[in-house]
Amino acid sequence: MHTIALLSLLAAASPAPACSTPSAAATASYPIHVPIEVVSNHVYVKVCVGERELEFLLDTGAGQSFFDMGVARAAGLPLGAHFTARGAGAGTIDGAGVQNGSVALEATRVSVPVTAALDLSGLPPREGHRIDGVLGHNFVAQYVVTIDYVKQELRLLDPDRFEYSGTGVSLPVTFAANHPVIAASLRLANGDTVGGRFVVDVGASGALSLTGLFVEQNALRSRVHPLVRRIGGGGVGGMATSDIGRLAALRLGGIEVRDVVTNLYGDSAGVMSGNADWIGNIGGDVLRRFTVFLDYRHSRIILEPHAGTSEAFEADMSGAGFTLADTPGRLVVADVARQSPASESGLAVGDTIVAINGVVPGEHILPELRQRLHHEGESVELTIVRGGKTTIVRFRTRRLI
Repeated sequence: MHTIALLSLLAAASPAPACSTPSAAATASYPIHVPIEVVSNHVYVKVCVGERELEFLLDTGAGQSFFDMGVARAAGLPLGAHFTARGAGAGTIDGAGVQNGSVALEATRVSVPVTAALDLSGLPPREGHRIDGVLGHNFVAQYVVTIDYVKQELRLLDPDRFEYSGTGVSLPVTFAANHPVIAASLRLANGDTVGGRFVVDVGASGALSLTGLFVEQNALRSRVHPLVRRIGGGGVGGMATSDIGRLAALRLGGIEVRDVVTNLYGDSAGVMSGNADWIGNIGGDVLRRFTVFLDYRHSRIILEPHAGTSEAFEADMSGAGFTLADTPGRLVVADVARQSPASESGLAVGDTIVAINGVVPGEHILPELRQRLHHEGESVELTIVRGGKTTIVRFRTRRLI
């Protein structure tokens, strides 16, 4: 799992809402329509445990489905043997087996077994959204799962009867530890082409990430310019450092997307430092440009273009990275890139932000702020607390790569 509790820092102050009851015909026939929320290129699905509504992250980079450890305990689910899990990022997290666990997709009669739990408590402060669990391989493999990012819904189709007749490109899929892997090629600015096997990672918010081993073998740091060194990517193993730049194109079958923002990882990045099964992952910032058909039964993924397929890729234009503070309504500066608007303003790692353009940060401020900082020419005023003193820093965003 490359990205990724009942109580997160976002939801600790209030109980989870009650689930809606499915209608008698909720799953009487295919397709089954499931509303989703797309935030920072992540796909969130409302699920139910009893009458309690939870927020699960859809993640093809997860080999199975998981509860957050806090959710499992709060639901009274017996935990079995403990284990250690790792993914992107240098660290590890605690995991445990779950006995008799399952969730139901809200307002449907679709049930998903969940046989393990992970300590996901480190993710909500970084993502700005509650994450009560993960829907992984065992859910996706039951159906042909269509992710419609435009309509913000999943459509679950009968895998035994599914026949595709649209205009999309079908990509053959193999599996490594239940992760869907496809072949793709990368074009560099000088016209050179390199390629290999990539995980299709719905749970990753970025566009494209390359392992440190692949980056080193192909000398990409000397062939991709400009690069901005950042801290903030990663997954369950915590934040990791990468160099961010642009590749001229990513080719997926007969489809080519251009000027793709790409993370070049190095050491201390967990599975993103290198492994024997794949050289990188293709994440939500690429996938949202298509309607995605996950057809594991027929060993394929279909990417169907839509009006947003040619949308330009953009990266952060401030040079600053943020996480949620322990105190509601505040953010903490986690990263400041060199020679960036943030560094030039005097912003520093560890600063606490108490207001943005004079407004106290709200519940959904982190994804909203990140989206805003992807636009050039934005004027930003941050009220910060540093060493017990309050001050104001100002900067204007500009394109860094």
